[in-house]
Amino acid sequence: MQATPTPNAPQLSNAPWSSHATIIVQGYETAIALVVGFVVWRLTYAAIDRFFARRLLLRHPRISTYVAPIKSITGFIIFLVTGLVLLNIWSVNIGPAIWSAGAITAVLAFGAQWIVRDLLAGYSIFAENQFDVGDRIEITTGINSQIAGVVEAIGLRTTRLVDRYGRTVFIPNGNIYATTNLSKGVRRLDIVLSLPWHGSVDAMKREILKVATASAIEAKIDADSVKVSLDDFDTNKAVFRISIRTPLVDVDEASLRERIAGVLQAEGWLNGDAPAPQPAPPSNPTAPA
Repeated sequence: MQATPTPNAPQLSNAPWSSHATIIVQGYETAIALVVGFVVWRLTYAAIDRFFARRLLLRHPRISTYVAPIKSITGFIIFLVTGLVLLNIWSVNIGPAIWSAGAITAVLAFGAQWIVRDLLAGYSIFAENQFDVGDRIEITTGINSQIAGVVEAIGLRTTRLVDRYGRTVFIPNGNIYATTNLSKGVRRLDIVLSLPWHGSVDAMKREILKVATASAIEAKIDADSVKVSLDDFDTNKAVFRISIRTPLVDVDEASLRERIAGVLQAEGWLNGDAPAPQPAPPSNPTAPA
């Protein structure tokens, strides 16, 4: 008679403990990766600030234009590397994730097309070197809409200006249609004077040139850059144009006009036309004989 085999006693499985241990290890690795990524991000930002502040900013102040974009690009790279490390820790298959990320990116790009436009426009500003921090510019943001001021910061998405009233203005780069940089090249000031006749044309030109040159020298402008020409005339007045070409940015055109107007007024050229002579009163009629 064959003995019936006794069933084996149930053995405890180590699968649950192994699964819990794997999750715990992955949790520790995730925490370490996040801490390392944060430390690298902070140290990189500090290194960028220290490098630019000590080596470049003191000699080239406008180099601060590139600090913000470099920080943005560096932060994005660190974030991307940290994300890939986390996916590797959790054994995530990157292939489907890449396809899913592509579809999600397409949807987000369509919904956030204004942000993408701002980023592309910001890249064009850097690539073409349209303006730098510290430049005085005039920006056209729409039909008959202009904003003027000094550039305080340039980012990949927005440009920050300080206008003449001291207000801080944030302009999306995609809304910049045209830019006039007053800090590059030569600035031209045109002052038009409509004056009553005071002698010959040459005599008036010499007098206006003398006044304009003296006012330009007071404003620290080269006297050779001042030109005077006759624009128009009629029987009562002559129209002269004072043209001043200067590389200076901080020239106060209003003060220059006030200086010229004050001197001409002191010399009697801006007192207005002389009043018309009043007709003589009629004489008493001769009494009849």
